[in-house]
Amino acid sequence: MNKRIIEALDFIKSRNMKGAVLAIPFTVEVKDILELREHTLCKGLVLRNSSSEIAVNCTGMWLDCFEDHSWRLPTVRAPIVFIGSQFMITRQMAMQVIKSRRFSIVCRINGSYQKLSMYRFSLWRVGEKLIRRIGQQPKNHPLRKIVGFAKQNSLLRKLWRRIFKREDLSSKMLGKERPDNSGLTEEVLYKKLLQRAHESTQSKNYSAIPRRVLLVNAGLASGGAERQIVNTLIGLKASGQCESVALLAEYIDHAPNLDFFLHKLEAARVEVSQVKHSISLNEDGLSSVNPKVADLLADIAPGLIEEILNLVEEFRSRRPEVVHAWQDTSSIKAGIAAVIAGVPRIVLASRNVTPMNFSYYQDYMHPAYRALASLECVTFLNNSKAGAADYTQWLGLPRERFVVVRNGVDISYLNRVTSDAVREYREKLGIPENVMVVGSIFRFWAEKRPMLWLQTAALLVKQYHDVHFLVIGEGPMRREMESFIKDNGLKGRVHLPGERPDAALPLSSMNLFLLTSEFEGTPNVVLEAQWLSLPIVATDAGGTRESFEHSVTGLLATKPTPEDITTLIVTYLTNQAMRVKSETQGPEFVKRVFGINRMTQETLMLYGFSSDGGTIDPVTHSIPIVIAKTKVLT
Repeated sequence: MNKRIIEALDFIKSRNMKGAVLAIPFTVEVKDILELREHTLCKGLVLRNSSSEIAVNCTGMWLDCFEDHSWRLPTVRAPIVFIGSQFMITRQMAMQVIKSRRFSIVCRINGSYQKLSMYRFSLWRVGEKLIRRIGQQPKNHPLRKIVGFAKQNSLLRKLWRRIFKREDLSSKMLGKERPDNSGLTEEVLYKKLLQRAHESTQSKNYSAIPRRVLLVNAGLASGGAERQIVNTLIGLKASGQCESVALLAEYIDHAPNLDFFLHKLEAARVEVSQVKHSISLNEDGLSSVNPKVADLLADIAPGLIEEILNLVEEFRSRRPEVVHAWQDTSSIKAGIAAVIAGVPRIVLASRNVTPMNFSYYQDYMHPAYRALASLECVTFLNNSKAGAADYTQWLGLPRERFVVVRNGVDISYLNRVTSDAVREYREKLGIPENVMVVGSIFRFWAEKRPMLWLQTAALLVKQYHDVHFLVIGEGPMRREMESFIKDNGLKGRVHLPGERPDAALPLSSMNLFLLTSEFEGTPNVVLEAQWLSLPIVATDAGGTRESFEHSVTGLLATKPTPEDITTLIVTYLTNQAMRVKSETQGPEFVKRVFGINRMTQETLMLYGFSSDGGTIDPVTHSIPIVIAKTKVLT
């Protein structure tokens, strides 16, 4: 008999139950049905088998079946034991349980059989509907402000999760056996899921529309990755090599500050769509995917499941030939969803060093990436040799598994503004006309090391009195930065005017660009600064060292200390010949190494699109992209 059925019967026996109706959401062999027919603990069955497969000698009160989102329950009076995850139960199934005057069912929760109250299920549904209703309101709606306040209150957050949210197991299961799927480790579970999904879609014809490309990301925040998404979309559309190209954004309508670059794509007439979120776990369960796939999908990190299901629906509806996902969280969700849907070409783009270095890291990322790497239809992409090497070392993959396509800067839109505009902007900020300005553009997050930037400014002021500082950006560390400025006598010398969508005016107002990040992929802003003839001083962070020409367009601080960084800045401020050399060579370097046309063509080759309208195999074709000579890991 099937192992999982035996486990359910053992549970019934261990709880001294007189028997139960077994709801089995997978195909059961006829011999097992006949054996269960005679088993004293099995009072009834609900099966997924077709009617012809269950045409055995059973009465209607004992045997019934699943019907898509719902099920028909046998009329026999007994508790229901569902041999599957709680995530597979739909609203219609729950309603049938209530109509049968049962107020709970037994199913797998946290990897073991537990009683699920229909009251608890209803609360989950109410909470989900409430969140969706609030998410549909305008961004300045009072309800959204209330939610924002509640998220900042730990007690309210804890209360909400306790009443309305399912438990999140993702941080508890890494590397451990999953008792709800035959002892599979996390990595093996993801691999079996993807393999089963790949096999199930091969039998169904996924009719991809040739050369239709769909990029996927959380949204269009004010980061470097999002800027590259914009450049890639505009470049692909301008190339004329795609049937269509669009961005599918997961949260652009539902979260603040995720539409920062939206106006650029609207101006270029590139389609941007919000994921519809048409699938709800509480409403639909896992009924929208193949039952064999659903059985394994139910056991991955719970926070991913519903979002993966909604991406599957989008891919099925849009039928892209290429799904190109950006950044770790979106890449993993979109990668799994694209495999389930049957998308033939999947590109997963990381834009930095590994997520282990950042606060957003989740335990599922390593096993999920490893599983995705086992499929030939998946291509991994990074924008720097340093980033690619870091990922392959972290994942234990051959270096060749990651392709490097350097960022492409759209140099046509960025031009130095007039001296009058610079004078007016400086005056508005309180910067004297003839002083030197050291500046930067970055998010005020820990990995950008804003405090190191300010410590450098404080030290530089002591050595070089005729200098001001300009930092464009916003983020959670702003208050700490403002306190440092006040406590170290930098008020009136360091200027923090906030974010702005265009970089030309603030960059034109600077004399030198300073970046002190701890982690970077390829910092776009360094490319933009060079394009506008600014010398660069930067710390050695990930792909930063690849973003400028050493001792020609910039200087690299190998030690991230205020003293070392200050020395390099003073070298530039006191050496006009070096500044002139950087000013003349910077634009040429960017154009040669980071041109958007080059990036666009390399991306098209990565997709397997040839210039004559046909397709090529990016695996076997010689693609002229950067491959680092790094030792293959075993």
